[in-house]
Amino acid sequence: MSNYNFDAKVVREAAAGKWERIIQALIPDIPDKAFTKLGSHVACPVHHRGSKKRGDGFKLFKKDFHVSGGGMCNSCGAYPDGFSLIMWARNFTFAEALQAVAYELGIRSKDDERVQAAVNRVNDSERAAMLKAIDDKQAEDDARAREKLKCLWRESIPLTHPDAEPARLYLKGRKILCWDRPGLETVIRFHRSVKSWNENLEFEGDFPTILCLVTNAGVPVTIHRIYLTEKGEKAPIESVKKMCAYPSNRTVTGGGIITGPWTEVIDLAEGPETSLAIEMATGLKCFPMVNATLLESFVPHAGVKAIRVWADKDRSGRGEEAAKKLKVRMWNLGIQVAIMLPPLSIPEGEKGVDWNDVLVELGMLGFPRQQPRKQRAA
Repeated sequence: MSNYNFDAKVVREAAAGKWERIIQALIPDIPDKAFTKLGSHVACPVHHRGSKKRGDGFKLFKKDFHVSGGGMCNSCGAYPDGFSLIMWARNFTFAEALQAVAYELGIRSKDDERVQAAVNRVNDSERAAMLKAIDDKQAEDDARAREKLKCLWRESIPLTHPDAEPARLYLKGRKILCWDRPGLETVIRFHRSVKSWNENLEFEGDFPTILCLVTNAGVPVTIHRIYLTEKGEKAPIESVKKMCAYPSNRTVTGGGIITGPWTEVIDLAEGPETSLAIEMATGLKCFPMVNATLLESFVPHAGVKAIRVWADKDRSGRGEEAAKKLKVRMWNLGIQVAIMLPPLSIPEGEKGVDWNDVLVELGMLGFPRQQPRKQRAA
């Protein structure tokens, strides 16, 4: 390759609409499914493992990949455009990534760049039309997502309702009996029948479902679903736990499932079952973060001074890693963090243990001896 310093603006404009071909050529380890079904989770091209179930997967951005070229890995982070994606996957500098993209577009000299700049000017209206079409489709998708979320929540019932027996059986099987706690019905509810599709958009059936409201800075964002059977068992589908699609102007990053009031000392865990198990054993209202990725990115309410993180103990170390990353970030904000790990060994053949396992195996005696104290509001 030449040592010519390409104009990033010219190359970026030329790449718009051509990122699929560029990324396929420069990052060949990305599975085809990532391109044919944008937004679907596939094995990471860098560490070559992962699935949505394990919370460790890769995807290309559904909204604007063809224009921006961006994607993300649940473990490694988000890459907003094709240049940053190539820098990460190929360990390139920006100049190297820029040159690689330019070469894929046939831009190899100053003369080529001048010609491309002229082409870009001619194509300005075409590019603007493409961006408008993307924005229009996104607006339609956002409106559809908002209506589905409103409808799902509107049709839901409290866990105390007679028809919510599948949810109560599910929680009871995990030794969780605090489903009738006042206020919980504003955040965790039940739906008699929710449709499920797998990653390949194949219909899996209608199932009783626990619904958990995910908010960010007090604003509702989406709904986390736990699919069940009528007998209170996990539904026989590809992925029992799923998050609903949500509008593009909202983000789950920094948020969680806020099951109680904000106080100076708060408690966090990953899954709703784990959080309710902690509440069952200690009386502490524990906020579920849904998964390790959201746990490490959580943003507390102003006035929070300390956080207890009831981390999962995973064979991969992901749960503890997320807790430690949150701890470092909170300490930099002047917030103290204590990480609580389950006092259980990981059984042979299992991926990990959490505090719900502690409640099932050891009961309340498996938890630290502390009583919830009356706390001041944050």
